[in-house]
Amino acid sequence: MKFSIRRVNEWLIVLLLFILVPAGLYFIRGDVNFLSGNLQYLFNIRPSTIILRFNTLDAITIFGGGAPSGYPFTWVTVSMYLNVVLYLMLGPYLLFKGFKKSRTNENRAKPWYWYIGAAICIGLIVIIPAEITRMYVFENTKVAADKNRTQDLMRTELTEVGFAAAQYEILEDGVNESFKIEDLDLNDLNFDHEVESVQSDTLLIISVSNPDLPEEDIKMEVRPYSESVLRIRN
Repeated sequence: MKFSIRRVNEWLIVLLLFILVPAGLYFIRGDVNFLSGNLQYLFNIRPSTIILRFNTLDAITIFGGGAPSGYPFTWVTVSMYLNVVLYLMLGPYLLFKGFKKSRTNENRAKPWYWYIGAAICIGLIVIIPAEITRMYVFENTKVAADKNRTQDLMRTELTEVGFAAAQYEILEDGVNESFKIEDLDLNDLNFDHEVESVQSDTLLIISVSNPDLPEEDIKMEVRPYSESVLRIRN
């Protein structure tokens, strides 16, 4: 067999392994369900599914006000570490060792483990960039969830301050040019509130700010004697 044809056949075998092995693992884990329980995670070739699960749960937890759990050391997360060993260590090692072995052969024939290493390295080239992209997207999702939660808390607290200001005007007749948020005696505020403007006793504009989100500008119109007492202005 000519040299070029042999090389083409070698890479065709590698591509065949790259297609058939993942398809077989999906079939075993899914339709046949041969691997039950946590053992199936040891053969997980898509660690992004685990990353997606944990990052989604963390985003929900953050939005609900809790602390993210991260990646606990379980059978599920162990499979991610095994993928690191598989793609970044075992695959390149088998490929390089097989290549060195073939150079000692007169026909430059590749040993069986070269095919396995080559298939793993193709997976490395295809899967790793996609996994990095997914991790970046999921991390941005957690950050966005935390930001949205903080914005909701700011709006909620601004609403409480607005109702207190409206009540203060109706009961105390105290909204005038010298009115300040401190006059409401609200001691449990988590954000900074400020009176933007006072237009008689019919319109009061207050704002809320947060040093962690300096770009946020949330304002509220307070009309104590109107049917629509409060209105958020972004």
